[in-house]
Amino acid sequence: MNSQFQKGAKIHLIGIKGVGMTALAIILAERGVKVSGSDTNEKFFTDKVLKNHKISFKEEFDFRNIPADVNAVICSTAYYFAGQAQNKNPEVESALEQKIPVLTYPEALGILAKDYKVIAIAGSHGKSTTAAMLGWVMEKAGQNPNVIVGTRINDWNSNARTGKSKYLVVEADEYRDAFLNYRPEIAVITSIDYDHPDYFKTKASYYSAFKKLVDNTQKHLVVCGDDIKLRQLASYGKRKSLVVSTYGFLSDNDIVLQQTSVKQWSVFHAGNKSFTTAFPGQPYILNSGAVITVSKLLKIADSKTQASLKTFPGTARRMEVVKKNKNFTIIDDYAHHPTAIKMTLEGVKQKYSDQRIIVIFQPHMFSRTKALLKEFAKSFGSADVVGIMEVYPSARESSGPVGGKQLAGQTKLHHKNVSYVKDFSTAKKFIKTYSKNGNVIVLMGAGNIRNIIN
Repeated sequence: MNSQFQKGAKIHLIGIKGVGMTALAIILAERGVKVSGSDTNEKFFTDKVLKNHKISFKEEFDFRNIPADVNAVICSTAYYFAGQAQNKNPEVESALEQKIPVLTYPEALGILAKDYKVIAIAGSHGKSTTAAMLGWVMEKAGQNPNVIVGTRINDWNSNARTGKSKYLVVEADEYRDAFLNYRPEIAVITSIDYDHPDYFKTKASYYSAFKKLVDNTQKHLVVCGDDIKLRQLASYGKRKSLVVSTYGFLSDNDIVLQQTSVKQWSVFHAGNKSFTTAFPGQPYILNSGAVITVSKLLKIADSKTQASLKTFPGTARRMEVVKKNKNFTIIDDYAHHPTAIKMTLEGVKQKYSDQRIIVIFQPHMFSRTKALLKEFAKSFGSADVVGIMEVYPSARESSGPVGGKQLAGQTKLHHKNVSYVKDFSTAKKFIKTYSKNGNVIVLMGAGNIRNIIN
């Protein structure tokens, strides 16, 4: 066991309500580490998760929150990156002044991961669902995994699971090269689709990060073979010590998927076996294909994988139905990239083919909105009515030259029914207008748009 995180060690987490930070806190506490933390007073689903695990934290940033004799401080990259305090966080500044070891969340997870056989789930899209789905299948197959996912798994009511096995399933984020802190035994890459332009200034630099992840992978690389970029990555990664497996709809993949039915759920074939997911749409079939491929590597019987996929409860903010009555249905979804928006809305349209689809999108990050403006504008084709909110500002950028109004204007070039719904007040009126006739209202974005329904 890593000495820095052994039983009795004192670790303080700054930004503890972040989904990754919360999951890390849970696993550290389970190992006997004395965990404390701090964050803002804004409410997230992780407040309840931390409370359920009896992990205490302060709802303010104050240098006095750091316990005496603390062994290390772990920070969200919003508050510490590249050896520097970010956003003038007083706790980070105090820790640096006191020469207390300070780690980012990815660095800390990389240290912790050395004690496990890591299965890293990476990719521009689908990594949360795929990681959650794999953790679910492994649990039901009796493998008792440790799991860290960037969202809440519904039946677990948590974004983390602690187990007794040596396996650690990790949602591996590419932003700021976070996933390069891990040396996974198995790496899954679901997709490569340019994102995070505030950090990756070119498509080449974005692709290069995934190549480095392949270099770090020890035994097995699993990729979606339908993606030409991933085919190239698979060819790049081939070596004696690394076995490459592909899955997808194309006939030359190792695991060939064939959709046979879609409505409220998806039925498909993988090889000569039939599988069912509880959710509609090709993204869920592809995510399932990744899970089936890894399950075979882990020697999980197909019958167990079949049964587990059918009962997978889903995750928070992934086509999550949050309100339903005879007049309307409200779905909350995390999609914040043009490709994810397009594929998610296609899945919603498949499931609710006889109903009008109303989407309210809250863009996330000004740099992303600017860099992918034209792609965003073309991504709402499956919706009947589109509402565009103002960009949700992050800790990293509070303003930018291209916002929601510009995106709404660009979207009108491709869609006949688009409105700019600037803020929550306007959005609530927009929702009330369409809360009738069985309409399906989709709240979409990586910001705080879900709070509208509260």
